[in-house]
Amino acid sequence: MCVSFFIDAFNFLCLFCTFLAIPRPGCPFGWDQYNQRCFLFFNSERDWATAERTCNSLGANLASFHSHHEYIYLKNLVNRKKGSYVRTWLGGTDAAKEGVWLWTDRSKFSYVSWGRGQPNNKCGQEHCMEINLRGSAQHLNNENCSRRNYFICAKKV
Repeated sequence: MCVSFFIDAFNFLCLFCTFLAIPRPGCPFGWDQYNQRCFLFFNSERDWATAERTCNSLGANLASFHSHHEYIYLKNLVNRKKGSYVRTWLGGTDAAKEGVWLWTDRSKFSYVSWGRGQPNNKCGQEHCMEINLRGSAQHLNNENCSRRNYFICAKKV
């Protein structure tokens, strides 16, 4: 009986160590993986700067995209998590210099699919990027950074 107890205890410790001590590849719990990045949709509305700071506190940035497939993935992530295509912040901004768009994760700003007439910097106040302005239509928009939107954080796996 003692031998059985020790074997059970040993097995429990091995199982415990497996879950806690050995890093597992992939994304943290609750994050969704697409290619080599992890994405987290926040079901709360924040202004753009607060959203970015929230992502930073998790070792991430507001999400960027670099292809049409990534852009569609982000739109679909919102729809899957929210049940609709709600307006959602991404990490694009031209706050430093009007018309020069950058990603907060410092990746190259190479692919973008603005909606017709965008970015328009309406009233000289739109310096932050959002998706889903017109719902499921493929519409990328620049918006006033003080608007409260849902948001997506991203980080490398």
